Amino acid sequence: MLEFDTQNIKLGLDRVQTVLAKLSAPQNKFKSILVAGTNGKGSVCAMLASILKEAGFTTGLFTSPHLYKWNERIKINGKDISTRDLKRVTGEIEAAMGKVGLTPFEVITCAAFQYFAEQKVDMAVLEVGMGGRLDATNVITPLVSVITNVDYDHMEYLGDTLEKIAFEKAGIVKPKVPLVTAENKPEVLNVIRKTCEQKVAKLFIEPAPVKTGAVKNISPLIGPHQRSNETVAVKVSELLDIDKTAIKKGLQKTRWQGRFQIVSRKPLIIVDGAHNGAGARALVDTIKEQKIKGPLTFIVGMQDYKDSEAFLKVITPLADRLILARSSHPQAAKLGTLSVREALKQAKKFKNPIIITGSLFVVADALRQMGA
Repeated sequence: MLEFDTQNIKLGLDRVQTVLAKLSAPQNKFKSILVAGTNGKGSVCAMLASILKEAGFTTGLFTSPHLYKWNERIKINGKDISTRDLKRVTGEIEAAMGKVGLTPFEVITCAAFQYFAEQKVDMAVLEVGMGGRLDATNVITPLVSVITNVDYDHMEYLGDTLEKIAFEKAGIVKPKVPLVTAENKPEVLNVIRKTCEQKVAKLFIEPAPVKTGAVKNISPLIGPHQRSNETVAVKVSELLDIDKTAIKKGLQKTRWQGRFQIVSRKPLIIVDGAHNGAGARALVDTIKEQKIKGPLTFIVGMQDYKDSEAFLKVITPLADRLILARSSHPQAAKLGTLSVREALKQAKKFKNPIIITGSLFVVADALRQMGA
């Protein structure tokens, strides 16, 4: 079965295209939306999948990473692929690849394409894994492309400036395929706009609501950044001529675990999968908007390939107490020696609001402990 896919990353499309060609190009047998960006990709994908389902489409959803099991990455109408089907479809990919060395992420991406084609979905919402230009998902030609935003992350692969990272993200732009973004940084927009002009792709810039708290979230997802994600999802839906009623109902029915999720009221315990500087800023903004009163206890655990310094720099001023933990993931950073279970037990002693963050793997460990 598949193993964790954050090791031995190999960016490039040749291997994936070779294998998919042997399978009669399943990625071309359904319509799709492709979503890239530094943060908010998963939330936008979840919103769009819910909207499309509400509009009557049989809808595939491909996201990464997963919280508990690989099945979560491939859904149809909100239902995870069965373990039996996942084994069967990944087996088909592995048989087709022969001596072509696909990474686990490439295998699961091809498996999603194969399964969606086999199940004859009307539309698939696909989350880009990393970057865009050389990501395995970028072999498809969508009806609409999305870049939620661009910030610093995966710099060892995507570059050390916002312009370089934006160039990689903008690699998903296809000729004459519209692109929707909520990005507003001039240096990033310049790159995106230039790429769209070169590809004759219409660009829609959808800024987030300016006044915090002045506009309420339609979806159950909490935070000003989720209003930005909603704005993007609505624009994409409008470009697809989705009915306004279906858009509203789809947003209201959106479910996306691990994103500012309140799992306990007494004591107040919140988990959030923020894992980079931009995500940390969104988390802090949400805590302030929700008027969560301190003193606050933070449990933070990150992956060893993440910029923990940048993350902690944002979080620390808000933390009255900071407990460093380590998730059960094999690539968890050695920030602290405590397991998430031990950190949670220690944090509960103080009877203050607890924020658990730093990675989705820490979130997953916490949710398991609390049975959420």
